[in-house]
Amino acid sequence: MNDSFEPRCYGAVADGHSKDTAAVQAAIDAAAAQGGTVRLAGGTFVCGTLYLKSNVALEITNSATLLASPDIADYGTDTHHNRYRNEPELDRCFLFAQDAENVTICGSGVIDGNAAAFPNAGSICRPMLLRVLRCRNVRVQNLRLLNAAAWATAFLDSDFIWATDLHIENHRNYNGDGLDFDGCRHVWVRGCYIDGTDDNLCLQSSGLPVQDVHISDCAFTSVCAGIRIGLKSIGEISGVVISNCTMRNIWREGIKLECTEGGSITDILVENVTMHNVRRPIFAILNNRYRPDDLGLQHGLDVGRGLAGGQLRNTGGGVVGVVLGQQIDACRDLDPA
Repeated sequence: MNDSFEPRCYGAVADGHSKDTAAVQAAIDAAAAQGGTVRLAGGTFVCGTLYLKSNVALEITNSATLLASPDIADYGTDTHHNRYRNEPELDRCFLFAQDAENVTICGSGVIDGNAAAFPNAGSICRPMLLRVLRCRNVRVQNLRLLNAAAWATAFLDSDFIWATDLHIENHRNYNGDGLDFDGCRHVWVRGCYIDGTDDNLCLQSSGLPVQDVHISDCAFTSVCAGIRIGLKSIGEISGVVISNCTMRNIWREGIKLECTEGGSITDILVENVTMHNVRRPIFAILNNRYRPDDLGLQHGLDVGRGLAGGQLRNTGGGVVGVVLGQQIDACRDLDPA
């Protein structure tokens, strides 16, 4: 049984100009019928939205680039939406997986979001590079994710995610987030380099809890925050370990905690994180910006929850800045030296 599927067998040209969306999607669909790997090699494959499927690995080899089409008409309108208020221009995306399991994106090649092409004339839309919704066992590994037109990734309401050995450069456009996780559990981020115009890595809850998150051996550079926990914080965010990371040239915050929508942020451990030229190494705020809308799984505001149980150990940086809206309990072992 063949378990490797070549888009060229389905009509792909890979010349950097022709649209290969239908051919690559046909290869993905064929692989999904039995499980297998779609292998891109030897060229530049220009595509609009691709729909990833269960038990399929999309491999971009070191001789291949998967390049986002410059035409917004090539992007589906059935790829969920951006959960942030007042940002509908980010609703579309390049790669999309929904209700799938055992999804892998790997290789040593490039996924290029073609940021310079967006927005098109007459449109405000800028597609994200990758959106994953209600999936399980997702691996994004050993790739270069470059030039997203908006966020590089959004993992939503998904469990068991590995984002490892990624090189993410996302500074050609604003909203240049790196790795964003909303309502996700059992997450491992390891060995990643992220440089962008917005938050490098975000953990947030539009309703479902964020639990059991491990971030290690990463390097961050950002116009905004290196790691942001919260802002969208309706549900629980807990059990987060951040270790052995470096942060350089971050204009705003190294690690930002924002409990602002009635949920809770608890049991956060930060250790062995070195910061250089970071304006505010640690920033925390507790306030109320909650407003009912349809951008997540929101429920009523639960007054009285908040921030608790944080530990900061062996964290190098400058002056620690903390802003309090209400009480923040049990932050301890802080060593800014």
